[in-house]
Amino acid sequence: VLFDRDRGGFDQILRLLQAERRHFANRLDHVDLVFADLLEQDGELRLLLLDGGGLGSTIGEIRDDIERSIDPTGEVADAFDTRAAQHDPFTGPPARVVSLDEAAFKKRRRYQTILSAPEQRRIIEVTEGRSQQSAVKVLYKLPEQWKNQIQTVVIDMFWPYRKAIEQVLPHARIVADKFHVIRAVDNAAQKVRIRHGRRITVVGRDGGLARQHNPRFNPQVWRSRWLFMKRTHKLTPTEQDGLNQLFELQPEIGLAYWLKEAFANIYKAPNRQEATRRLQLWAHHVHQAQLPEFTNITRTLSPWTQPILNYFDDPQTNAYAEGITNKIKVMKRRGYGHRHPDRYRAKILLTTSHHPANPPPIA
Repeated sequence: VLFDRDRGGFDQILRLLQAERRHFANRLDHVDLVFADLLEQDGELRLLLLDGGGLGSTIGEIRDDIERSIDPTGEVADAFDTRAAQHDPFTGPPARVVSLDEAAFKKRRRYQTILSAPEQRRIIEVTEGRSQQSAVKVLYKLPEQWKNQIQTVVIDMFWPYRKAIEQVLPHARIVADKFHVIRAVDNAAQKVRIRHGRRITVVGRDGGLARQHNPRFNPQVWRSRWLFMKRTHKLTPTEQDGLNQLFELQPEIGLAYWLKEAFANIYKAPNRQEATRRLQLWAHHVHQAQLPEFTNITRTLSPWTQPILNYFDDPQTNAYAEGITNKIKVMKRRGYGHRHPDRYRAKILLTTSHHPANPPPIA
């Protein structure tokens, strides 16, 4: 049987077999097809499938057979590993600013810590795990000259990374990523809106309905989600009128909106001194508002006051690191996942333009 596909046909058959595995207890005895060969015919890549009479093997074994059939001598894999081993992240001038972020190797189970240089637009190193020990390990790989030259390290509000930086680079300025700080405050405002969107008493049918149609919820509040998250300067007059009507019905939602906008306005301060004044004033307003959601987020942000204000000494963000994380996700999904952390690391380094000047030829 010829299975006509384009260049993505190999991945298509793997997805088919994986779907079959989910329904038949991880066995493929019922599948009467076995992979035979890849054929070039009429300018198209074709998968040749022969009657196998029952495989009696797991998806992992079939995948290994397919990989061996494509690269039976391992020359392609060996050339890939050799090229990755030639990667030297410390060529060129030392980085002044570095970023620490994580990317999922296997979702919810295994992660990789990624050290990048946003000003130089490149990844420096990747290591397994996202604990303090993982961050310390990747930072200790830096040469002493690099450690001395690093002035700023940008991170999310993640305590293990902060402790690792304080241990290895005590002289460096830690900057809390602007996007994650503002998002935390915006989430607190959303929780206030959600709390007021729920009705205490319900008349009529309840349960089994979508949230915006459930009688337990106030539709005017629930439908205002995206409008509520818009910044004030982006609102049209019609949208502003809609929010004003909502705030008249639910004053605490209006107060939450004002608090989140006031916090975002802190980042428009011209210098650190003005930002400090605005942050202190905002904390005073939160104390007066007595909204539990904002009281909690104030406790969360309190230990991060200095990293937040450090942004005004060196306005750096994790934007490049987040872009790299997205690129890694695309790479991982194109390959339908990776099994080996070392090869996954090599793939990341090569995918993000870390190619040696004279790569070895692939035989």
